[in-house]
Amino acid sequence: MFMLKRLLLSITLTLFISTISLVYASNLSKQLLTIPMTLTTREVVTLEQYQGKKPVYLKFWATWCKPCIKQMPHFEKINQQHGDDLAVIAINLGINDNLAAVQKVQQEFNLSMPMVIDTKGDLAQAFRLLGTPYHLLFDKQMNLVHLGHKADSVLDNKIALISATKELDLLADTAIAETEKPLDLGLDDSKTHAFLFTATWCDWYFKDSRPTASQQCISAQNSVNNLTKKFDKFAWQGIISRLWTGPSELANYTKKYQVKHPIAIDVSNSMFHQYGIKEFPSLVVVKNGEVILKTSDFSKPESLAKQLSKL
Repeated sequence: MFMLKRLLLSITLTLFISTISLVYASNLSKQLLTIPMTLTTREVVTLEQYQGKKPVYLKFWATWCKPCIKQMPHFEKINQQHGDDLAVIAINLGINDNLAAVQKVQQEFNLSMPMVIDTKGDLAQAFRLLGTPYHLLFDKQMNLVHLGHKADSVLDNKIALISATKELDLLADTAIAETEKPLDLGLDDSKTHAFLFTATWCDWYFKDSRPTASQQCISAQNSVNNLTKKFDKFAWQGIISRLWTGPSELANYTKKYQVKHPIAIDVSNSMFHQYGIKEFPSLVVVKNGEVILKTSDFSKPESLAKQLSKL
C-alpha cells in the first residue's frame, strides 16, 4: 500500500510539472531564451526571466537610421501605454554608434524604456537582423508572434492584444533562424588575407548623419582598389554587410567604385560577427587564423600602406 501511494504521488507530481512546463512552453531555442542583454545600467536581462510573467517587445535601432528616429515618438508611446504589462526593450546596433549618441536620442525623445547597446553584435546575429528598425514581439510564453520593420496598426493591434493576455497566432521559430551559409573563403592556407568590411550604402547614407564615416567609406574602397595592386601577394576580399543589401545593390556598388578584387555579401553575417566589426568600414588582415591588423582609419592612405608593408 505504501509503495502504491508513492507511485500515485510520483505520477501526480509528474503530471503537475508537465502541465506547468506546457503553460510556459516557448517555441524559441534555449540559446535565444537565455542570451544575455546588457542594459546601459549594467543590469543583465534575458527573455527567459520574463517567461510566464509578461510579453516582451524588442526593437533594434541605430541613431543614424532615419526611419528609426522617425518611429521614436511611437516607440515611447507604446512604452507609456503598455509598459506595466509589456517589457519594452530598445537595442541599439552599436554600429558606428556610441553611448553618447544613444543618450542624446534618449534625451531628445524622453525615452524611458531600458536600453541595450549590442557592442559585440551577438543579439543582431542571434535574432537574424537584416535591417533597422526591427521589431520583435513575444507573448507571455516567449513565443514569437510578430517581426517586421514598420510601426503600424498591425504592430499596435498585436501589442494591445498580448498586453491584455490575448492569444495570437504564433510565428515559427525558423522565422529568426539563420538559413544562409557562411562565406567559404578558404582561410586554411598560408596566405595573408586582407578583408575590407563595408556596406554598399555607407558612403551616401552616412553623408548627413555621419559625414566622417561617409568619407571613410569612400576612401576605404578607393584605397583598397590601389592597395590590391601594390600588395598583390595578399588575398584581398571585399566583405559587404547584408543590411539592406542584395545582389542588385552589390552590382551597383561594384560598378560605382570599379571594384576589381573579389567581393561578396556576408549573407549569414558570420564574418562581421566573427571579427567583431562595429565600424563601417574596417580593414582586417589575417594570417594563419590570427588577426595581425585591424583598422577603421583610411584618412591617410600612405600611412595604411606603410602599416601593410611591415606585415
